[in-house]
Amino acid sequence: MKKSKLLLVLLILPWLTVPFLGVNAFKKYLPSALFICTFTKALDMFGEKKKWWRIYKGIGPLDSMNFFNWGPYFVSALWMLKMSYGKFPLYLLINAINHIIFTFFGLKQLKRYKIALVNIKKFPYLMLLTLRELVLYGFQLISDLKKSNYKV
Repeated sequence: MKKSKLLLVLLILPWLTVPFLGVNAFKKYLPSALFICTFTKALDMFGEKKKWWRIYKGIGPLDSMNFFNWGPYFVSALWMLKMSYGKFPLYLLINAINHIIFTFFGLKQLKRYKIALVNIKKFPYLMLLTLRELVLYGFQLISDLKKSNYKV
């Protein structure tokens, strides 16, 4: 499969599952998913400057990681919050399993398809993924706390 087709599949395929989330869940978790993808983009740029990874060219003005961030990562953030928000130990467990699988198998695929090349060791990379999962959960928690304070 050509890289451009793969990137489009990465972007579009996860979005086909969004209708199954439900409108209320989508509206509730959308701000958090937008925030974490923006945070991830900033982290991608920082990591590239530090030479932690190299992000390959994508399609047009977008680099390859944009397709990954706004496709599977964005949609998985929505699903992860829907399935486990409010159950923090479950959230941590599911994310830990996903991150371990991604670190040991997914990174090879990113390299193989020239999406990104990660140069840092696996444990520090896992810690970055854990930081992102905590930021996502924390942002949603703060959003919910703010909403509950406004409903007085």
